[in-house]
Amino acid sequence: MFNRLKIAMYTLLSGVNVALVGQLKLNEIMVLLSAPFVFDTRDFKAYPLFRKIIVALVALFVFQAITDLFVVKSSSENFMRGWAAIIMSILSFLFLFKTLKDDEAIFFFLCMTLIKNIIWTDENADTDMSYFKFKMVPILSYGVYILSFLLYRNGQWKAVLALLLCYSLLCFARDSRSTGMVFFLGAIIIYCFNSGMYLTRDRLLVFGLAGAILFQFAYVSYVNGVMNHEIGGEHASEQIDRLDNPYNPLELLMTGRGETFAALAAIGDAPLFGHGSWAKDDNLKYYRILLLYQNEEMNEQLATSTDHLIPSHSILLGAWVNAGVGGFVAVLLVFILLLRMGFYLIRHAADTALYPVLVLMTIGVIWTFLFSPIQQLRFNIPAIGAILLRAYYEFAEEENEVGDTEHINGSIAFISPEGKI
Repeated sequence: MFNRLKIAMYTLLSGVNVALVGQLKLNEIMVLLSAPFVFDTRDFKAYPLFRKIIVALVALFVFQAITDLFVVKSSSENFMRGWAAIIMSILSFLFLFKTLKDDEAIFFFLCMTLIKNIIWTDENADTDMSYFKFKMVPILSYGVYILSFLLYRNGQWKAVLALLLCYSLLCFARDSRSTGMVFFLGAIIIYCFNSGMYLTRDRLLVFGLAGAILFQFAYVSYVNGVMNHEIGGEHASEQIDRLDNPYNPLELLMTGRGETFAALAAIGDAPLFGHGSWAKDDNLKYYRILLLYQNEEMNEQLATSTDHLIPSHSILLGAWVNAGVGGFVAVLLVFILLLRMGFYLIRHAADTALYPVLVLMTIGVIWTFLFSPIQQLRFNIPAIGAILLRAYYEFAEEENEVGDTEHINGSIAFISPEGKI
């Protein structure tokens, strides 16, 4: 009961900001106060991957401090805000790893996050499409997580596929392409590992080619729908209209994620140590690069009226921009460790009730590290990482128990879910 209370407080208080060292969430104050009670050095020995992730995040903090204090000499306001974000990422990871102890705790966390998103998600949107993307998607996505868990636990994996595909199509139609792609790929993976299919190298090659052709066909259909104003919204139409070749998906990715190329330019200017915490784009050099990839003209008066940070919109590149190559390597290690656990669970844990959530979160990790702001290392990654870690070690322990009583051959059998929780 007390553990559920902690989960409820953590999720619900995450929507309240507190003006302290920049802005902290109220749940982060709770994490700070509980840190002495959740820290246990024995966990580092019992869970090696957990130890490696924490060490990598500590290394990120060290590299950031070196850059801020000795290289760029960041202002105390900026480096305190940058350091606080990394420290909160570490402490949130510790707290959630100790709190999300099993499937029941994880399921309760998903339910409470859904409630939090209903209460606190930003409703300031100027169009129906942006309202759907920024208000409804966080609510609906967690609703799909919960329904997928319940259906899969009861052996209804085909119903899970239908749910994921319908939701992905809704997201594509309502201008939330990245979310739609995550859930679409999740449906494909769940199908592959529940249909009795054996994946060989030749089959992977065939499926890869077929998938590429199918993707291009679907993309062309999507572009035609947007250009005919049948699907998507004003934002999608504006993006498609400014492309030289709208049927080239790479052009759409470039214009939609221009921050990535601006970050690469910033990295080229300071590759070893980076630009420091909360680095300002003082002469708007990188902002101009961003607009160049978005085919937009800059309003000089409006642009100079506010401060601009160096754009990155990528956890990996953002760490390099802020803390140099050392910060990039540290975050890359966290990324690799999370993917290692996620891919292992995708391949081996298809008979667990949490499987759809694990699949979707693993795909989400890839997108988040590549194309989401570095702040997500503080807000979303600790929860995803703690869930993957707990599921990984719980499944590994069960495999070891089975290995003590059964002879396991080297082949892999893909079985339908048995409703285990």
